[in-house]
Amino acid sequence: MTQAPPRNGEGDQDAERLGGGAGGGADGRSHPRFAAAPPPSPLRGGANTLALLLAVALTALWTALAWTDLAALRLPEPDDMVRLAQIRDWLDGQSFSDLVQARLGPPGGTPLHWSRLPDLVPALIIWLLSPLMGVARTEIAAVIFWPELLFFLHLLLIGGLARRLGEGRSAALALAIGAFAFPAIALFAPGRIDHHGLQLVLSEAMLLALLSSRLLLAGAVAGVSLAVGAEATPVIATAMLWLALGWVSDRRAVAGFGFGLLIASLSALALLRPQIWPGEFCDSFTPPAFTLMLMASGYWLVLGGLAPRLPDVRWRAGVALLLGALVLAAGWLAAPACFGSPYGAADPLLQRVWPEQVGEYGGLLRQSPAMLIAWLGLPLIGLGAGLWLSWRRTSAAMLLLTGVLIVSILASFLQLRTLWFAAALAAPLLAQAIIAIRIRALQVLAAIASVGLVWQGLGLLAPPRAVAAETCTDRHTLLALDRLDTGTFAAPMSLSGYLIGATQHRSLGGPFHRDRAGNRALAELFLSSPEEARYVANLWTVDYVALCPSATGGLPPPLLRPSGLAAHLLSGAAPDWLDPVPLVGSNLLVWRVRAIAGPGLRP
Repeated sequence: MTQAPPRNGEGDQDAERLGGGAGGGADGRSHPRFAAAPPPSPLRGGANTLALLLAVALTALWTALAWTDLAALRLPEPDDMVRLAQIRDWLDGQSFSDLVQARLGPPGGTPLHWSRLPDLVPALIIWLLSPLMGVARTEIAAVIFWPELLFFLHLLLIGGLARRLGEGRSAALALAIGAFAFPAIALFAPGRIDHHGLQLVLSEAMLLALLSSRLLLAGAVAGVSLAVGAEATPVIATAMLWLALGWVSDRRAVAGFGFGLLIASLSALALLRPQIWPGEFCDSFTPPAFTLMLMASGYWLVLGGLAPRLPDVRWRAGVALLLGALVLAAGWLAAPACFGSPYGAADPLLQRVWPEQVGEYGGLLRQSPAMLIAWLGLPLIGLGAGLWLSWRRTSAAMLLLTGVLIVSILASFLQLRTLWFAAALAAPLLAQAIIAIRIRALQVLAAIASVGLVWQGLGLLAPPRAVAAETCTDRHTLLALDRLDTGTFAAPMSLSGYLIGATQHRSLGGPFHRDRAGNRALAELFLSSPEEARYVANLWTVDYVALCPSATGGLPPPLLRPSGLAAHLLSGAAPDWLDPVPLVGSNLLVWRVRAIAGPGLRP
């Protein structure tokens, strides 16, 4: 049953009766609302075994279903392909702090916003086993094992969170729900080596550490997550708000969180700072992001130091609000990039094209009905379970997880991918709700609605938006492209990542916001008239132009201007400066550019 917030010094009296604790108040004592006697460790043998069995069995099934592509190292997403190229470049001698992808964008390459942290395990596997198994086989093993390891950790953490909700027997059910929690489980499919799976696991670890009163660990994990990327910011911000409310309510110790965040921030500065560290972005570990991380660390350290001097809850609330406002104001002045678009000022043309190219970057309202059903179904059911459980029996853990679900769903109106976090964290709430339901029929319905794959299946029944044909990036096409003389491609963004990861070619454009110049040039090429496009192609050293074999060529509608190059090519009216290149075993449309002789045409 929920206890009322303590009046004045009542929290200290409660803590004194309960004795000391690692996550207690300013004097090291715990409070029943936030740090009741913890249940046994979430890493139990039974949960470990079940999580391991689910991870191994599902990974084996997914690997068997996708083996033809995996054996050819055709990974599920363009980002995975570019990540594999980044790992190869690093193992081939590229500096650890050099994140420039030399085969993306204009000559000289494009500095990506990615961290090296997700590269560590796959790179270690490839480096250790290549002498024994050969590079190709080792890369296949690495792209299968790394997502499987993250999947196993994800399931363990889901079980731990379920136990923190107060119902130990719900852990096994939470593991089963979490194992099928689409769209979150898509991050752990074989070949998904991009950083999103790691960020989901780090977010779950931070939440479990908070609920286990391991604040130093929670702060450190939050800092590591921010060093990997900005996608988990809504989850971390919600956790910080929950922690601040706990400090106001009962002077819960928060200095540990600040120390952990500070240690992670300084460590990232020393070890992960890239050679190109742009101050106009807040998309990853950049100067603005680092500045805010230091300010957030100071906020928690100051609150921890003030707690013994503020016995009155009203004073604590005022100080927390005032100090938070000061930090936000200082952050606005020192790191304005983090308070606007984290991707910097948007090019008007690219702003019009971008959401159509990368679905997960677009907001909820931009998605098709099929996408909405598949991605939003489980998070909404999980939110309903969290609200119902909070109404029946409020607890700190319930409030935290329900709050994260609410914020993640709201944030999906800006970027759909925040629903990954919502779907994963719905699992412990749904497991708790199913056990709490007393009517058998309702319990069965709730169990069915808790299977994320059910919502994915329902999404398949809704009319999808038109997409490019599968042959645009199938393994036969990639193999045929790799046989061509190495050059720079102007191609749809859906193909660009595969060109970089599966061939030796370069790609002018790609679904990466830092490739502004290349993406702008790509758009101008397809929008220009055929004669103007010839000069654009030579200006940017384009050797090949490619389009997918579909009605749109794999391009967004804004690039299909009737008088533009793309429309001419799709209608079969290729200009004389483009020579068709047949590809054996592929329907991809490819033309080779005839260069214009003359000086001064290359940038």
